Amino acid sequence: MPHTLPAGLPETTQDGAIAHAFAEAIRFERSGDHRAAEGLLRRLLALDGFNIGAWLRLGGLALQDGRHGLSARCFARVMLLAPDRAQAMHNLAEALRLTGRKRQAVIAFTRALRLRPDYPKALAAFGLMMKSEGTGRGARHLAARAVIADPAFATGWRNLATLYQPMNQPETVARLLHRAVRSDPGNAGVRSAFGVALCELKDSPRAVQTMRRAVALAPDLPSPLSQLAFGLMLAGDMDGALRSTARCRRIDPTAADADAQDSLTWMMMGDFRNGTAAVRRALTLDPASPGILINAALLLHARNAGGESIRWNTRALRLDPESTVGRFNLSMTLLQRGDFARGWALYEARWSMGGASYPNHAPAWDGSPLNGRSILLTAEQGHGDTLHFVRYATLLAERGGRVFLHVQPLLKRLLANTPGVTAVHGMDEEPPACDLCAPLLSLPRLVGTRLDSIPAAMPYLCASAADRPAWRERLAGERRLKVGLVWAGEPRKNDMKANSVDRRRSLTLDAFAPLAAVPDIAFYSLQIGEAGAQAKAPPPGMEVVDWTGHIRDFADTAAFINELDLVVTVDTSVCHLAGGLGKPVWVLSRFDACWRWLGHREDSPWYPTMRLFHQDEPGAWERPIARLAAALAVLDTGVNRAGFSES
Repeated sequence: MPHTLPAGLPETTQDGAIAHAFAEAIRFERSGDHRAAEGLLRRLLALDGFNIGAWLRLGGLALQDGRHGLSARCFARVMLLAPDRAQAMHNLAEALRLTGRKRQAVIAFTRALRLRPDYPKALAAFGLMMKSEGTGRGARHLAARAVIADPAFATGWRNLATLYQPMNQPETVARLLHRAVRSDPGNAGVRSAFGVALCELKDSPRAVQTMRRAVALAPDLPSPLSQLAFGLMLAGDMDGALRSTARCRRIDPTAADADAQDSLTWMMMGDFRNGTAAVRRALTLDPASPGILINAALLLHARNAGGESIRWNTRALRLDPESTVGRFNLSMTLLQRGDFARGWALYEARWSMGGASYPNHAPAWDGSPLNGRSILLTAEQGHGDTLHFVRYATLLAERGGRVFLHVQPLLKRLLANTPGVTAVHGMDEEPPACDLCAPLLSLPRLVGTRLDSIPAAMPYLCASAADRPAWRERLAGERRLKVGLVWAGEPRKNDMKANSVDRRRSLTLDAFAPLAAVPDIAFYSLQIGEAGAQAKAPPPGMEVVDWTGHIRDFADTAAFINELDLVVTVDTSVCHLAGGLGKPVWVLSRFDACWRWLGHREDSPWYPTMRLFHQDEPGAWERPIARLAAALAVLDTGVNRAGFSES
């Protein structure tokens, strides 16, 4: 039965009918029957076109239903009837913003704030719009005014957090979202956003707890479940993550976020086949999502489809040019393909991720002539990265700089012998005052390194003369081929992404069993950490000498390696140490090889003495180990033994 008002009633009766109809419209709106509510409001306005409340309600319904043009017309009518109503002006501004009429929206927001300068909703919404126009500082000022005006305004705190996200300040974002949760503890969306912020701080236990609470508050909403899956993935609970996204799809089969999250989960598990299938489903549901396109590019990169990966990532960046993750991931693929000109520039996006901050111990070096000025080179990322790029210290010294290093403590003694380095300080110490500063992994960009100009003069690392005699004595008299072994990386606490890579690159010592069949070889463990205990129970037929108890730092490892003929290692810091020492080093590389190995090349322009043995398919080590064993057998015949002798 249609909801209508009778015509031709006396004025007093009509006023009562209008009031009754208005109350009924509100009741229908609150019950979710927007169609019935709108029908009554339109009939009411046909009788009384000056009814401000009806225009406001109709505009609000249209705004909720996504009919922004109708909403704007309704609120504009209110402003004609009551130009001093700040709420209506704010609603008009929102409707204009959503229709893309941003210039008019700015005027409307400004008028709303003239009418009511401390209007929290208008301040917060205007701030978000200002951010989209590229005026971040002004946007944050407006959003801050909103929460000053109303400290209990949860949406204001959340908006302010959103404005701080591009500034790479995860601690600030988490604090702001915590305030939002305290202001509205029953809001599942706010609580879920806080959980994501805690993930950025690598506080996985608290993040998962917060996200589970969000799901409990809104068990029928798909978004909190998808975000819980992200938190569970980062906490290492891959099965839990997949269960959460499955539940999300049962609620909403069109939830592209669930399939996008699955693609990440499968990728972290090293299952690129299932990851690709998941991202394809996500793209079918939401083909214009920059985040999903980036996931697709990342999976293509992992599957060594670099050209396709670049195309998908470029498309994502056209849709979202400000995507830091998109720029960083694209840099990885470009560097892997040897496109150093573009790759190094995009690689700087890492400073806008994960709370990283560019070193500020001194003014940043811009690549200009050093002319005797002092420069502090700072370590970043892992030990292997420092060992890889410390070669640039010698290069800068040759170009007229006085070079100081600020590196991980375990590298301090070793790098004190680096040619051209004035002094080395540990990262647990205050660095010296210098004229300039630069992070090690930014040096290839600053000096203009291209594929054909990689500084590869060897060795650039030197073992200490004081450390070498003890290791020479330990190995004295051994006439067999002396081979050092590293079979696993080192997990990093609370770093799921790094640990995922570590699982894909690491083996057990038992996997090296085929090497035991090669005669006349003496194996020595170079394995540090928990995996080193496997040296006590090597595979049948293999004897492994374990002197790692004498290793205090990388200087000791370098002195040990200097007395060996060959190092066989997975892709970890030891491969960079051996390569930098100019020693023969054979590297077992996972299928989704590190960008620096330039795809599946068997040689490396970074290290002339390196040979790479790549997986032919993800997770399968048998064939590369068989190839390595065959190559080792050739060495054992004495054909190439001379090439492994120490001068």
